Amino acid sequence: MGDGKNRGFLGRLFRSLFVIITSYLALVGLMVTVLGILIGVYIFSAIRDDSDTKSIKGTTAANTEIDQSILHLKLDRPIVPQSLDDSDRFFGSLFNETVPVSLLDLQTALRRAAEDARVQAVLLDITNTGGSFSTMTALRRSLDTYRASQKPLYVSLNDGDTSIYYLASAGSQISLSPLGGLTVTGPAFQLAYFGSALDKLGVQFEVVKAGKFKSAMEAFVQDTPSPETLEMYGALEASLRGTVATAIANNRKRSVAEVNGWLKRSIFTSQEALKEGLVDRVGYLPAWLEDLKTATKAQRFVELRPYLNGSAQLDEARIYKGSEAIALIRAEGEIVNSTRSNSDQITPDHLIEELQWAAADDDVKAVVMRIDSPGGSALASDLIWDEVRKLAEKKPLVVSMGAVAASGGYYIAAPATMIVAEATTITGSIGVIGGMPKGLKVAEKWGVNFHMVTASDRKDYLNFATKSSEADKELIRGSIKDTYDTFVQKVAAGRKQAPERIYQVAEGRVYTGADAVTIGLVDRLGGFHEAVRAAKELAKLDPEKFYSLEEYQPQPKNLLDCIRSGNIGECMTTLQDSESFLPWKSRTRLPLGLDQLQHATELLQSGQALAYWPGALRWDARPGLARGTED
Repeated sequence: MGDGKNRGFLGRLFRSLFVIITSYLALVGLMVTVLGILIGVYIFSAIRDDSDTKSIKGTTAANTEIDQSILHLKLDRPIVPQSLDDSDRFFGSLFNETVPVSLLDLQTALRRAAEDARVQAVLLDITNTGGSFSTMTALRRSLDTYRASQKPLYVSLNDGDTSIYYLASAGSQISLSPLGGLTVTGPAFQLAYFGSALDKLGVQFEVVKAGKFKSAMEAFVQDTPSPETLEMYGALEASLRGTVATAIANNRKRSVAEVNGWLKRSIFTSQEALKEGLVDRVGYLPAWLEDLKTATKAQRFVELRPYLNGSAQLDEARIYKGSEAIALIRAEGEIVNSTRSNSDQITPDHLIEELQWAAADDDVKAVVMRIDSPGGSALASDLIWDEVRKLAEKKPLVVSMGAVAASGGYYIAAPATMIVAEATTITGSIGVIGGMPKGLKVAEKWGVNFHMVTASDRKDYLNFATKSSEADKELIRGSIKDTYDTFVQKVAAGRKQAPERIYQVAEGRVYTGADAVTIGLVDRLGGFHEAVRAAKELAKLDPEKFYSLEEYQPQPKNLLDCIRSGNIGECMTTLQDSESFLPWKSRTRLPLGLDQLQHATELLQSGQALAYWPGALRWDARPGLARGTED
């Protein structure tokens, strides 16, 4: 009887195990099948793209596709500075992501179009795009270079803010939709202050800083900007406004004073924009297209991807075929002292690994380091600084600054062989700050009490509910001053200037790239391409040749990395800790001002001194839009 029960139990157990195992294998098989289909579709699309390319290059078909054409650059998605390959576009579309437009693709197309006899003109069709102002500045520079070829550049706008109009003003003719209008305010800094709000919560901040312009924590202890902050931001706004107004005036053949008048008025209907000379035409795009073909004697419009495929032969003679290469290292996001990072952060462990790779690779003859960072942890910045210094002693290292390279972002740039920045880059902020939140009235307001048990003399400093003692504050001031002095000394050494000179321009003050050149914090103005050319020149490579830009390949972090690695099975096991499935991700933005509070709070949790700039620059004054916002 007992044996029968046991056999029945074992039978049910084996059947259950069989069902579980077969279900698991079926699930695995399904996943492998789906993944195989995806890879097959991707490979097929790549092969199809290759065949399209071959049918265009140097053949009658190619001439039929591009001869007597207008290059149509449609900007209906965000513009990102990095390049995107076929897999990025394919899988982004597959998973319903908005695939951005690559700045490098746009610049390559414009460069080729300038010398391509088959291209009669370029139409820049701007409908719904965005990007950092440094990205817009780099693209505008390429548009100006294209204009030097004497070929027409037509621009179509639905509407526009400052950054969009700044880009559009490079055109030889600008058309605006009848109900579009322009909102061109120029630069604007939105400063948010939380002193009274935090006081109502029973919270105050104890702040110690080195540098009278270092304003990172000012918003949490005051309700209005200090005179130093108003002076600094006023100078920034004037410099940025001057750069924008001068560029627009030059292309629109107007005086700077008249353009400044446009920016002061700010808001124009389409007809007002036409009357005042901001645009040349008001009307709908479809009707204009036929007029453009007639004016240029073009027969067709060619889109970005087909044109890049069909014009590659124009670069073949300039492509370097040897092993010598230039390394590209990206330092983008806040600097944090952590062993884990995401796409919005810079950590010493990850960045140092890249710097050491570039130093050790004999084929790498020069390095371009792209920095877009407001700074963060002073300790993390210093750890990175040391590795940047060692790399710059071994090989030419050119820093290319993006929208922001301030405070810790400037700290890690200082040892470079050369620093290149956009005129609109926000940089400097050589200063240090530390802050500690204190809930002095939390018990009274909320009934929450705190008690600290420790033998440390820093008991008051550690206790959230008590003020720090004078002895505590003196120790913190000493630590902050020591970090500030170290910051200044290392900038002086990297820039080959006397420390006394750096102290004069430091004090936590922020500068535009245009102003930073005049005081010696930056070597020259320009974008990424200018930085790459400088790296080639410093390494005694041919500046007219196109060398391979090599990037460090870390452990795979997403599906695309696995597919590119060629070892999908093993690679997929590493994705369990991945923070994103795709190579880019959307970031939920808080209202301007509140994101400053979030960033500063996250950084303060480390308890370390900060080399951080919290500013938020707006080029789009229309509520609710994120276009052209930098932070």
